[in-house]
Amino acid sequence: MNRGYFSGTYLNGVDIKYRLSVPASIRETVEARGQQKCVVLAPAEHAPCLVGYDPGHFDQLRAELNERHAGDFGPGRARTARQLFAMADRFRYDDTGRIVLTPVLRDLGEIGGQVLFMGLGDWFELWSPDVLLAQPDLDPRMIRMVNSLLGRKVAG
Repeated sequence: MNRGYFSGTYLNGVDIKYRLSVPASIRETVEARGQQKCVVLAPAEHAPCLVGYDPGHFDQLRAELNERHAGDFGPGRARTARQLFAMADRFRYDDTGRIVLTPVLRDLGEIGGQVLFMGLGDWFELWSPDVLLAQPDLDPRMIRMVNSLLGRKVAG
C-alpha cells in the first residue's frame, strides 16, 4: 500500500557488518513520496535515537532553514544547519532494502544488534530497543509492544 506517511513499528536485526534492512513499509512510503530508493538518517535532536526521512523531506528542511534565516548567515543559522545537515547522511538501499550504517550514526544512535523502526508521520525513528525501553514516561502499551517484538514475556 503506497501512502504518504510513515507508520508502524518494526524490529530488524543488524548484522556483523552493520547492514540492516529498511522495512518494506518504510521503503514504500519513501518511494511514494519521492520515487527514490534512498533514506536520510541523522541523530535525533532531543532523543538518543536516529531520525529518518525521504530526501524530499530533507529538501523541505533546507527550505525551512532558508526561510527562517532569510539571508542571515550568522551563528544561529550555522548552529541549526549543523544540527540538520552535518551529521545527516543519505543511504541508498539495494533491492532487498539493505543499507549499511556508518560508524558515527551507529554510535550516535546507540545502535547494536537490533533496531526498532518507528513511523512518526513525516519521519521515522530508529531506536536501540533497550535504549527506548529505558526512556522515562514511556507509554506502557509501547513497552508491551516492544517487549512482544523482542519475544520477551512481561508480567501484567
